[in-house]
Amino acid sequence: MKRRSFLTALGAAIAMPVLPSLPAAQVASFNRYTYGLAVFHARTRAHVSARGIAHCLKVSVPQAEAMIAEMARNGLVKPVFGGPNVRAVSNILKPDTWGLDKAARQARAQVRKDRIAPPRTAHKSLTLETDLSRLIAHLRQVCRDQGMTLSPRCTGAIA
Repeated sequence: MKRRSFLTALGAAIAMPVLPSLPAAQVASFNRYTYGLAVFHARTRAHVSARGIAHCLKVSVPQAEAMIAEMARNGLVKPVFGGPNVRAVSNILKPDTWGLDKAARQARAQVRKDRIAPPRTAHKSLTLETDLSRLIAHLRQVCRDQGMTLSPRCTGAIA
């Protein structure tokens, strides 16, 4: 037994210098397109976390942390310390990215303006006053030529 233990220790001592040492921890690499999506994520949310980016963009948490570190270096987010997760506050927040808030504000302003505006008293009617008597007389003559008898209600006052 002692011999086997001794041989194991000897083999380990001989092989130790040959084994490569562990490489330094690599920083998680990420795609530039994914980084652009992370910037858009920071632009639409006030608080950004590595976990949130990892969930939304389907990347690993170390990659999301690397993206937040890159955004912090570029001044896009401000890191918040003290939490267990990597978090940041967005400096580029634009909550109305699609412009919907502006359209809603304009609609509300128009409703308020309509409520405040005094009622209009004089409405001009846009009806067309067309003389149809010639048309009706022609249609009456066509009907007579075809042998139809017309009721006085069809022609009204036109005889």
